[in-house]
Amino acid sequence: MINDPVKALMQVVRNKPDVILLDVGMPNLDGYELCSLLRRHPNFKNTPIIMVTGHTGFIDRARAKLVGASGYLTKPFTQSELLKTMFKFLT
Repeated sequence: MINDPVKALMQVVRNKPDVILLDVGMPNLDGYELCSLLRRHPNFKNTPIIMVTGHTGFIDRARAKLVGASGYLTKPFTQSELLKTMFKFLT
């Protein structure tokens, strides 16, 4: 878990995870911007990126789609919801 978006970007590029959970609310660079940056990198064009947020509105979901998010998980969520969302993109 990384709270700084710049450090997060460096770690993601270095580790190339199979799926990325990305919080929308981060300082300096929000999750939407970070998702957009990741989608521009050739290694992450097809990596599932799931936005995690407390925002439940249609506009927020649409914005996530526009920047290339694969999924959207609203806080608070259960372990079951998290696993269901993860498996949806990893299978």
